[in-house]
Amino acid sequence: MAALVLIDTCIWVPFFSRKSSPDKMSVVALLEEDRAALIGPILSEILLGFKRSEEADWVASALEGVHCLDLKWDDWCAAASLGRQMVARGHDLPLSDLYLAIVARRDHCMVYSVDPHFDVVPDLERFKPE
Repeated sequence: MAALVLIDTCIWVPFFSRKSSPDKMSVVALLEEDRAALIGPILSEILLGFKRSEEADWVASALEGVHCLDLKWDDWCAAASLGRQMVARGHDLPLSDLYLAIVARRDHCMVYSVDPHFDVVPDLERFKPE
C-alpha cells in the first residue's frame, strides 16, 4: 500500500467550504485510496472553523473514516525539540505544524499542505498532487 498522506488544515478547509478548489480532486482521490490521514489537533482546527454546530458535526462525521494518527508522549517532546531547532534557524512554526511534521516523520507519511512552514522542516516528504 502507498504511504498515508497527512492532510493539513489549509487543504481540508477549502475541501469542505468550496464547491471546487484546486486540491479538492486530490483529496477525493486520497479518500478513495484510503490514504488520507489527520491528527487530532488538525481535526480540532477544522471544526473550529465552523460557526454552526450542525456544520461542525457533519464534517466530524464525514471525517470519521479518515485515518486518525495518535500523538504519543515522545511525539509531544519531539515537537517541542523540533520547535526549538526551527526557532534557532529563524523559523517559528505553529504547534499544529510541529505535531503534523513529527507524526509524518514517525509514521513515514507524506504531508499535503500549501503552508511554506513545511518547506523548512528537515526529513519531511511532501505530497505533490498530480
